[in-house]
Amino acid sequence: MKNRMLDLPVKNKNGISKLSYSQINLFKNEKREYYKRYILKEPFKGNAYTDFGTKVGTALEHNDFTAFDPEEKETLQKCTRLDVFEKKININFDQFVLVGYIDSISDDLSTIIDYKTGGAGKESNYLKDDYTQLCLYALGIRQEYGITPDKAYVNFIRREGNAFRGQKLKVGKECLMLPIDITYNKLKSVYWETIKIAHQIEFFYQQHRS
Repeated sequence: MKNRMLDLPVKNKNGISKLSYSQINLFKNEKREYYKRYILKEPFKGNAYTDFGTKVGTALEHNDFTAFDPEEKETLQKCTRLDVFEKKININFDQFVLVGYIDSISDDLSTIIDYKTGGAGKESNYLKDDYTQLCLYALGIRQEYGITPDKAYVNFIRREGNAFRGQKLKVGKECLMLPIDITYNKLKSVYWETIKIAHQIEFFYQQHRS
């Protein structure tokens, strides 16, 4: 017997409930913000930090660092760029789908990278068990191609400056490659955890929608 489709706040063009890593992360850490963005449908308002991350990601994707000064360019040129950028993945969980975009992936699907920017010590966020973005992307590759990537990294780019103090944000001198666990047992754990969270989101949605 086929499982029923979950009723989640976001649907794709075919009316199937859709999740993303950003949805999951926001729900786990900031339910009030999740409620405003995905249930009330309030538009996302970026800030200097999200704009900076987009600027860096775009520069890496297009290998164009003209918007950065020479020291920043030197750091960005040290970052690992693979063959394909912004590869879309779809994971069918039967009751919903999860959609994401891999920042950079090798042609042979063996290596995946996600670019992150952050200040001092922020790289530790991506070494915690609850950082599952690249695990989900590895699951997507496994489901679509029957191949599990061998390696996954967060390419962490140090950010300097404090926008809240009126300081300009700029690329620092560090570009760190943080290995992420995408072993079979880890992916299996993330798969079932994602289903559990999807059910929690459905319940939250049922309780809070108008």
